[in-house]
Amino acid sequence: YTSLLASVAHASGKEVLLHLPMDSVDQRPLDAGAVTLDMNEQQFVSTVKAGLAAVPHAVGINNHMGSLLTRHPGHMLWLMRVMQTHSPMFFVDSRTTVETVARWVAEENGVPASERNVFLDNRLDADDIRRQFERLLALARKQGTALAIGHPNALTLELLERQLPRLKQQGISLVSVAELIELQQQGEHTWQASWSPSHRDAKSSKPSL
Repeated sequence: YTSLLASVAHASGKEVLLHLPMDSVDQRPLDAGAVTLDMNEQQFVSTVKAGLAAVPHAVGINNHMGSLLTRHPGHMLWLMRVMQTHSPMFFVDSRTTVETVARWVAEENGVPASERNVFLDNRLDADDIRRQFERLLALARKQGTALAIGHPNALTLELLERQLPRLKQQGISLVSVAELIELQQQGEHTWQASWSPSHRDAKSSKPSL
């Protein structure tokens, strides 16, 4: 149902991403359409292009697993080159390893990128998911923006349906990933400007998820 679900999401005004399976250090089984460390460039590029063709309206790519592959600059460069040919596209690094170079390689090659701050539901426990959501809000207030990844399980959906309508009254805006990346880029520019002798004032805005 990939094509159908992607089309329905797009028609509903949602951003669609290719959740691209990648090699992990613990060699967990990979889903169809995965990219692996032992692929050559032609195999890698063909696999990514096939994935994008299978997901209509995709405006970004996010890695599924990938604790092995995202630490390899060469393979990440191949990925960003494919994304450049489908521009405009953005990349979201799930940060399944602290050794990831994916976001750095993306930005070095002009691909807008962000990274996961919080996994909402690594543990399928209602109290833990609530704590992770609270951590997400705290990070958004501290940093100005924060990005979470979750899964469509009943506990996560129940929490989001309950909590998302309350964000506005808490002074937090819910934005698309593309908007969040743009806000983060603006924030970096503001930080750089604040150290410039010509800087006169700084603007504040609502923290965003």
